[in-house]
Amino acid sequence: MIGVIAKHESKQLLRLPVTWVITSLLAGLFAFLFLQQVEVYLSRQAELALLDHAPGLSAWLTTRFVAPASLVTLILGPLFAMRSFSDEFRLDTLALWQSSPVSTIALVVGKFLGVAGVLCGALSMVWLLFLGISWVSPLDWQQVASAMLGLYLLASACVATGLFFSCLTKHAMVAVLASLATLALLWLLGTAAFNAVPVPALQAASLAQHISGFHQGYIATNDIAYFVLYTGLLLTLTIIRLDALRHTNH
Repeated sequence: MIGVIAKHESKQLLRLPVTWVITSLLAGLFAFLFLQQVEVYLSRQAELALLDHAPGLSAWLTTRFVAPASLVTLILGPLFAMRSFSDEFRLDTLALWQSSPVSTIALVVGKFLGVAGVLCGALSMVWLLFLGISWVSPLDWQQVASAMLGLYLLASACVATGLFFSCLTKHAMVAVLASLATLALLWLLGTAAFNAVPVPALQAASLAQHISGFHQGYIATNDIAYFVLYTGLLLTLTIIRLDALRHTNH
């Protein structure tokens, strides 16, 4: 049943013209940033040759191209997920789901997989850019895979955030703004402004802190656990919210 719901959600998302507009703009943005960083890397070869441990092309692109792509993902996750439950409220179709034999867990997980699948599919165009440049320059595919794993985990966390806020309101834009505010705050917890007064608990909750290692080719267990637990927490809160609505007949 989860697979059926995921397929239905992904098809609903792919039928929206705005999804293809965003994906097209994303492709153009990624291509521009990628080529720009390749050009900068080539122009700084003389300077990099003087360094003892000069970064290779893979390290340069994962830290200067994939890292900025992570910021774009913070926006795309809520945008792709904003209609998942908000539209159900607005169209009064949530009652149909609640009266069906589909469990709340299956509904939430199915919608999450459907939206996350579409978003991760759009982000996978990054692989094509790396594949294209690999024809003229060898790449460290292990580092590229590490950066992409971090991007996928971040995308999942952003989608889960969007789903949670979309189940709180029937207004999709309100869900987007609340999601973006939450993700921006979690990202800023790892910036220098917050680190000026170190608070370990706050820094441990920072999205930026946990994604940076992936960009550098380091896959740490605690970073993976952070994204898995964060995504699981938001999905659990979504399930609790929908169960509460089911029991109160709203």
